[in-house]
Amino acid sequence: MKIFGFYKSKKYLQRVMISIMASMVVILVASSVTGAYMLERSVKNMQEDSSLKVLSQIQYNLSYMNEIITRLSSFVFKDPFLITLMYNDDLPEMDRIRGHRQMENIMASSSFLHSMVVYNKSQSAMYGTSVNFLLDEGVTEAKIKSQLLNPDNPKPTNRLIPMSLETADGSIDTFAFIVTDSLKPFSEGTSAIILFIKSDWVFDSLRKMNVSGEENQGEVYIQTEDGSLLTSDPNAAYIAAEDREALKRLVDADKSAANGASGSIISELTPGKSMISYMDDGLGSWTILYVRSYDKLMAGVSEARNSSLLMSGAFLLLAVGLSVWLSYKLYHPIENMLKQIKPYLNDNRQGAGAPRDELGMMSENVRQLSDKLNEISSEQIVQKYYLRKFLTDSQLFSHHDMQHAIEKHQLNISVTDELIVCVLRIDNYSAYDDNASSSSKRLYVFAIVNIAAEIMGKRYPCETVEMKGDHVALILSRRESERNAPFEHVVPLVRDIQQTVERYYGLTLSCGISDIVTHYPFLSGAYSQALRLCQYKIIKGNKAILTSQDVKENLASKQMAVPVPIERKLAEALKKGHLTDAGNELEKAFSLIAGFAYEDMLRAVTNLAWLIKNVADEINENRIVSFSIESNAVQQIAREKETLQEMYLALLALCAKICEGQRPAALERNEMMLETVKELIEEKFADINLSQQSIASTVKLSSAYIGKLFKDSYKMSITEFINEVRLRHAQQLLEQDNYTIAEIMERCGYANQSYFFRLFKGKVGSTPKEYRMKKSIS
Repeated sequence: MKIFGFYKSKKYLQRVMISIMASMVVILVASSVTGAYMLERSVKNMQEDSSLKVLSQIQYNLSYMNEIITRLSSFVFKDPFLITLMYNDDLPEMDRIRGHRQMENIMASSSFLHSMVVYNKSQSAMYGTSVNFLLDEGVTEAKIKSQLLNPDNPKPTNRLIPMSLETADGSIDTFAFIVTDSLKPFSEGTSAIILFIKSDWVFDSLRKMNVSGEENQGEVYIQTEDGSLLTSDPNAAYIAAEDREALKRLVDADKSAANGASGSIISELTPGKSMISYMDDGLGSWTILYVRSYDKLMAGVSEARNSSLLMSGAFLLLAVGLSVWLSYKLYHPIENMLKQIKPYLNDNRQGAGAPRDELGMMSENVRQLSDKLNEISSEQIVQKYYLRKFLTDSQLFSHHDMQHAIEKHQLNISVTDELIVCVLRIDNYSAYDDNASSSSKRLYVFAIVNIAAEIMGKRYPCETVEMKGDHVALILSRRESERNAPFEHVVPLVRDIQQTVERYYGLTLSCGISDIVTHYPFLSGAYSQALRLCQYKIIKGNKAILTSQDVKENLASKQMAVPVPIERKLAEALKKGHLTDAGNELEKAFSLIAGFAYEDMLRAVTNLAWLIKNVADEINENRIVSFSIESNAVQQIAREKETLQEMYLALLALCAKICEGQRPAALERNEMMLETVKELIEEKFADINLSQQSIASTVKLSSAYIGKLFKDSYKMSITEFINEVRLRHAQQLLEQDNYTIAEIMERCGYANQSYFFRLFKGKVGSTPKEYRMKKSIS
């Protein structure tokens, strides 16, 4: 009951579970029904095809039998002895004996013949071969005449006619085949030879096709023109008159509708639903039927359907369990959220206006909270406005007016106590401003404001407000019970704020703390003081917490520039390329700058940067190989760097770049000369006479000196470099142009083919011809 009650209370969970279960049920049922239907349809089509194949085989057998009998009848009808029996009005005894003997011979030669009868119309007499015909005193003859010579029902010739001669129950025991000299139906006025075919010979084909494998698959019948059913099994179904009529009616209707000689019908017969396949015998008199129980045919389908239903039921149970688990899994976050906000929900409405489920209840409460937040937000906007106004333009208000505004808008500022202002400023703000998105900036400022208010509010009444994008201002006062206590906890609390913001958001803050003010109109001055104190993090670095006592000496300093001797020694050290001396002088300068006022610090650093830039320009004017110093980079050092340490390192790097370029003039001259040699080789590599001696003559130096200098600098001789350039150009010509090897040698400065081939193979690993062939293939 407890579980049911829990489920009942979770209306959204109910919908989730019902939706998932309904989807799974629909999918499973649809797949099962579709699969069963497709399987039954496929099996039905296969069985229809199978039945028609069986009927085709029976049709072939019957046609073949009819052809054999027709040939025999044609032979018999021309026999002279039998002709005598058929047509003589006065038959001599010897002719009759010879005729009987001939019929016995024919019977002996044909195993499928039951008996023969010759009918003589002149004598209205029949001459037969069977024992019954001869000895039963005319009973068999009377049966033949009654069945074949009935004027009301004339029999066709040259067709098998089912007859009952020897059985008392009227079952078919032979087939008559009448042969006359005309195509008219057989009558008393026509002489004929009647061949009686054994019924087993005809039914044997049906019997073999009627049984497939080890299990009886159905019943095969021959339907005559009058609707009678012929079968090899006297106990077969559908022999009753009502079944014969039903089968004839169904077959005739389907033939008329399909206008075809074969087909299949599914219909209800006496034993049950059956599949009836039919096909004409090909002779135009009989129809072959194959009747099979539909339930037996579809036994496999029924078994598969039942198995599918069982599996679907099992999967359905599994789906129900899975849906319950999945719905609870999906509902888990909502349940956790409900647990968290349930103490704050207050919706007791009933009836039509009540929320439909827990999510609706939450939505309704969110709407109510949103309305309240809008009201609170409007009040907060007014509060923030007054706080910013107090910090920037407090001199425009009287003490009484500010006190009234604080009380009216319920600002968390004491109206009777002293105040201080703290400014929290984001370090490295330029990089922060470039990398953070607008939404991230709003989030960071919101977090800093709330973290500062929460931590500082634990000890002091506090109001926090964002002033600009790079800093937040706090107005602190004391509680009534601590009116005369010092603000000794401010610095530790600020340190806690810095650590919290850095831990969660990766931002560092510097802080300036103003002196105590006793009147509200002095708040603007306190805010400006705290803001200026933040600037002095240039000395202490990031995460500095600064008060007026920390920068007292800087504010009192009268020195505004770096002494001239230090600047002069720095310039001299740079010109001599002495980085150590330049670094020492730069360190002395920054030790002095650390005691300046903030504006003087920036001015002194900027002057040092320009001093270094000017020295670099002066050095470049007197050098062959110059180095570049970007003016914009020099100008931005004092603006982009936030601490003296960063500025010092930037200027030291600038000095290192200048000193690194102060190498001996001889080295510069050698480099220029070697570059000239390389240019000469690149331009004149096609000249066969190009050599180390010709190059030395061109640059007015000895061959040995230029060769040693080149070898020491590039770790290869001039000759090797010449060959390197020539072979590189030879490769390019082999890849791109259709020049002959001789033309390429001429264009690359080679006169000796074997020498060229040896050099080329040593560099590439193949001959020029092989190289060209490989490149053309690739």
